[in-house]
Amino acid sequence: MVLVRKHLAECGSTNTEALAHLREGGGSLLVSADRQTAGRGRLGRAWQSGDAALTFSIALPLPASLDLSGLSLAVGCTVADTLDPPSERIQLKWPNDLFLDGAKLGGILIETVPLPADRRGVVIGIGLNLTPLPPDTDRSAFASGHAALQTLDPAASAAGTLDRLAPALRGMLADFETLGFAPWQAAFARRDLAAGQRVRVGDQLGTARGVTDHGELLLETPAGVVPVSGGELSLRLEKSL
Repeated sequence: MVLVRKHLAECGSTNTEALAHLREGGGSLLVSADRQTAGRGRLGRAWQSGDAALTFSIALPLPASLDLSGLSLAVGCTVADTLDPPSERIQLKWPNDLFLDGAKLGGILIETVPLPADRRGVVIGIGLNLTPLPPDTDRSAFASGHAALQTLDPAASAAGTLDRLAPALRGMLADFETLGFAPWQAAFARRDLAAGQRVRVGDQLGTARGVTDHGELLLETPAGVVPVSGGELSLRLEKSL
């Protein structure tokens, strides 16, 4: 897989740029930007970051029949294992968030667009906070806290981090196309932020018990352990009584 790279000083959203590229018949592309003016996360939320963040999207035309279940988790595992191989300070919150030392480091947004000839365009957007917030910052907009990659690696830069991530993600995507999520199930388990904790997913309360080999959350409820798909659902950790 060859990823052509494109860098912009500013754009509304790298995902928007990548989706437009696929609609126009483009091939595999990695588009990054110094600044996003209309970054977004799942469920239509605005993506809140500090002034310094790494934001990029990967656009891929793929077979429409390819099962994308667990793709966001495989992406998260690859990012975490590339940037934090020894310590496992980076954890993953199902289905699409990255946390560092208990605060949100970044997120993943996957979007799709239909293409001709039984193809489907897939866009994987990744945003990572690079620098800590200034001490006087109003932190009310950061409901899950704010973590920065430079806390883990003081020398981290946007360009250097992207150079590390691009080949790792390219390899992961090539494997995912043939193997699905299963090879990353154990990697996710090592970094599962919610494992064994009381959580709320939509209207359901239960205890998180890992994920299936298709990336579904296993939720232990009074009725038994049930698999929950990501879709439009988010997971929230419940405070202990």
